[in-house]
Amino acid sequence: MPSSMPHLIVAKKINPNASIDFYIGNIAVDAISDKDKKDIAHFRESIDRETILKEFALKADNNYLKGLLLHLYVDWKWETVYLTDIVPKYHEELGLMSAYAFYNTEWANELLEKMEQWDGCGFVETEFITKENIYSYIQRIRKWHIKNKVGPSMVFSPELLEKFVDETTSEFNKWLLCLKLIL
Repeated sequence: MPSSMPHLIVAKKINPNASIDFYIGNIAVDAISDKDKKDIAHFRESIDRETILKEFALKADNNYLKGLLLHLYVDWKWETVYLTDIVPKYHEELGLMSAYAFYNTEWANELLEKMEQWDGCGFVETEFITKENIYSYIQRIRKWHIKNKVGPSMVFSPELLEKFVDETTSEFNKWLLCLKLIL
């Protein structure tokens, strides 16, 4: 997926009153710094990613894991449309999109501030993700967003992000219903 802000926007739309554990889960998998391990944790190497996500969904029994599930689902949907090799300067454009979203979403800074104060209570150990990585990642992304007040990405425009968020939120809710699950 693009970056932390789009994940948090989807999460907020799915459950505006979710626990901090849910929001932490929505960014935790991106706290992995090793690209190979990150790809494994995102199930990118899987032939049938949806089946693995369904199996994960059935085991997601707390808010942190439900957030992690949503993150993985959102990335899967994003990557089916916006592969990294179709857009020149992909990561730069993602950064612009995320920074612009941060400054144009009234709750973003406050949520990241609360996430920095997370007590780790709902954390569930999974392969490659540690609490320390998550804490460090949250601090890093909040500092980065605060320092980068920029205009929107011309590639990943605010309208594109809004459309993606709306469609993905709707699809995710339908997908959960098919699995007879509720977040």
